[in-house]
Amino acid sequence: LYHSWSALIPTLVKPQVQHTAQTHGQLLGWINKVISACATLKCAEKQTTLICLFFDCKSSITHKS
Repeated sequence: LYHSWSALIPTLVKPQVQHTAQTHGQLLGWINKVISACATLKCAEKQTTLICLFFDCKSSITHKS
């Protein structure tokens, strides 16, 4: 396991640095507050709330199915 991580981590550095350079100082795009898989009003209601932790803020999404 150690050798797998030792090989993987160096390949992630350049993409992370590029992403940070491109997005530094910019707000992350907001996502819809409610996601629904139901196309009609006849679906059984089940609701799950997900907490999303971003670098610069916290948000939540409600999924209804």
